[in-house]
Amino acid sequence: MTRACSRGWLLAGVAALAACQRDAPPSAPLAIEAPAPATPAPPAETASPTVASEDWTLPGTLGPLTTRQALEARFGKANVREETFDGAEGIGTYPALVVFPHDPSRRLELVLDAEDKDAPIQELRVRAPGSRWRDASGLRMGMTLSELVALNGAPISFYGLEWDYGGTVQDWHGGRLANAAGAALFRRVTLGARAGTSPDAVPIGDSVFRSDDPRLAGVGDALEVAEFGISWPREGED
Repeated sequence: MTRACSRGWLLAGVAALAACQRDAPPSAPLAIEAPAPATPAPPAETASPTVASEDWTLPGTLGPLTTRQALEARFGKANVREETFDGAEGIGTYPALVVFPHDPSRRLELVLDAEDKDAPIQELRVRAPGSRWRDASGLRMGMTLSELVALNGAPISFYGLEWDYGGTVQDWHGGRLANAAGAALFRRVTLGARAGTSPDAVPIGDSVFRSDDPRLAGVGDALEVAEFGISWPREGED
């Protein structure tokens, strides 16, 4: 085949190919998948109210004029309720505002006037074993009589156990925990037998006993702080 003939065949093939491309239906454009809409993040859960950091020192900012509203604002409304207690020797009843009523480690009782609940608070009272509450001196639940004497720096006189005023400290003998005349606060402490203590190891009855009585060997470890209260002297009281 001559060069001219080959060139003719090549041109004819190109022309035919071009014609085929003109007649072919246009191809469909590639489908581009739209991104799925982002799933909105669930709203953050609102944290339940928690108590601000506490140092558990009494009286702190609590005082005789502290209101229930102030307690609810500080500790949460659900953590404050009113309870009624029996009076000493079964005489009458009296109310108290109780903070953290279901949590022994944080329970605090604010004793109110039996005659007038709107009167100033009479006492801040701690009775639950293992409580976090303590006073500024270091007094706390569960400390032994020996530890209490060391903290006081002097002997301690107290009532014997097993009656309504049993274990109540009567005299600090001028120690650091003594309630001085004219002091802004009054401290009250009640002792009780430590768990597992033999009844023979602790004095009983309404007599007053001293922590340094040689006849009471071992009493310093047999008794512990079972309750304490802090109050404010009222008008006319020393």
